[in-house]
Amino acid sequence: MRHILGKTLTGTWLPGVLLLVLLWLCGCGPSLTFPAALPTGDVDVLVEELITPQIQLIESDPGNAEHHGSLGLMYEANQMWEPAARAFEAAVALDPASALWTLHLYRARNSVGNSAGELARLESLASRFSDEPSFLHILGLARFDAGDLDGARSAFAESLVLAPAVPATLIALSELELISGHPQKALDLASKALQQAPGHPAVFNARGQAYRALGQDERAARDLKAGLNASRLSYPDEGRRRFSGYYAAPQMLINHAADLIEAGFAPQAEITLHKVLTVSPDDKDALNNLALALRTMNRIQEARTRLDAALKIDSDYFPTRINLSELHLALEEPIIAELHATRAVEIDSENPIAYKLLGLSLIRQRKFPQAIVAFEKSLSFQPDDFQCHAAAGEAALASRVLDTASKHLRAAELLNPNHLPVQVNLIFTLIRSNQFDEADQRLKGLFKQVGQHPQLIKAHDALRKARRSGGGDR
Repeated sequence: MRHILGKTLTGTWLPGVLLLVLLWLCGCGPSLTFPAALPTGDVDVLVEELITPQIQLIESDPGNAEHHGSLGLMYEANQMWEPAARAFEAAVALDPASALWTLHLYRARNSVGNSAGELARLESLASRFSDEPSFLHILGLARFDAGDLDGARSAFAESLVLAPAVPATLIALSELELISGHPQKALDLASKALQQAPGHPAVFNARGQAYRALGQDERAARDLKAGLNASRLSYPDEGRRRFSGYYAAPQMLINHAADLIEAGFAPQAEITLHKVLTVSPDDKDALNNLALALRTMNRIQEARTRLDAALKIDSDYFPTRINLSELHLALEEPIIAELHATRAVEIDSENPIAYKLLGLSLIRQRKFPQAIVAFEKSLSFQPDDFQCHAAAGEAALASRVLDTASKHLRAAELLNPNHLPVQVNLIFTLIRSNQFDEADQRLKGLFKQVGQHPQLIKAHDALRKARRSGGGDR
C-alpha cells in the first residue's frame, strides 16, 4: 500500500470550489481550474497505478472537464465514492452542459449519503437535458424514489421514446406500473425487457413480481427464484461503458472477472485475475474465480492446483469446498467430492448447494438412500431445484422407494416438462407401481414427440413384460 503522490486531501478547498463556481456564473468560465480530487490515506497498488497518470494529466491541465470526469469514473468504478463526487463536482463546474458528469455526480453524492437537494438539482436541469435518455431515466428514478409516480412515469416514457429498448428503463417502468396497480402492464414491460437482457436476474424478478400479482403462482415462483437478490439494473451510459477499463481495486477486478466468466469470456477473466494475484497472491476469491475460468476452458488440472492453493490458505472457506466438490465430480472422483461436500455442509448447514453436491457425490457411488436424504435436505431450503428433484427421483427409483420416486419425478416434470430422462424414469416408476395405463399413455405421447428413442423402446418392452407377468418388477 502506497500513498498517492505523497499528498493528502484537506477540508479547506471546498470554499474555493464554491468561489470558482460563482466566478464561472459571472462569466469567468474559461479561467476555471481545479485541483485533482485525491483519496485520503492509502490506496491499493493497482488503484494507484490507474489514477496516478490521470492525476498528472489534471495537474498539467486543471481546467479540462474530461480529465476530472475521467478521474471520477475511475473512482466510481472502484466504489471510491467521496473522491468520485469531488471529481465530478469539478467536471460539472467546468462543463455544465455535460449530462454525463451531471448524472455521475448525482450517483456519487447519493452513494455517500449526500442526497439533499439532488432531486431539485435534477429538476432544474430537466429542460436542458430533455433529449438525453439517460438523464430522463435517472430523473424518473429520483421522482419514483420521492413518491412522484406520475412524474416518474412521464420521465421514463420520454426516455423510452428516445431509446426504446433499454432494459433498465423498461424494468423501472414495470416496477412503477406494478406499484400503481397495473400488473398486466408491468408483465408486458418485463417481458419486453427479457428480450433485450435475457437471463438477467433483475428482469426475472420484475416478471416474477408481475406474475405473482396476476395470480400465476407457478410462473412467479420460477422467475422469482431466478431473480433472487437481484439489484436494480443500471442505465448503460457512456461512463458505465468505460468502467471495464477502470477496475483496479482487487474486489472490483474479481467481480468483473466473475461477470466475464458468466458471459463466456473466460480468457479475459484469466488475465484479470492474474493481475489481482500478482499483487495479492493469497487472495482466495481470486484463486477460486481463476479455477472457474480454467475449468470453463477445460484446463482441469490447473483449476485443481488453484483450488488446492486456496484450500491451504483457508480450509474452512465455503466457496473453495464447493468448487472442489464440483471439480472432483467432473473428474469422476465422487469419494473426494463427497469429502469436500461433507465439509461444506459442516461449514454452512443451511446451504442447499452443499447438500445437493453431497447428494450428487453419493449417487455416483450408488449410495442411494443417503443420496435421497441429502437431496431432500437441499430441497427443504430450495424447493424448486429441478436437478435435485430429478436426482432424488432417480435415487429413489434405484432404491425401489416408489412413492418417493414418483413425488420427486413429478415435481421435476413440472419444472422441466421436456426433460426426457425424467419422463423415462417416471414411466419406469409407474410400471413398477403397476400403474400401467398412465405409463402407456405417457409412452404414446413421447413416441409421437421424439420417435423411436432407445430409452422409450426399453420402457415399452418393460411395460409389455410387466403386463404379461401381471405386475411391475419390484
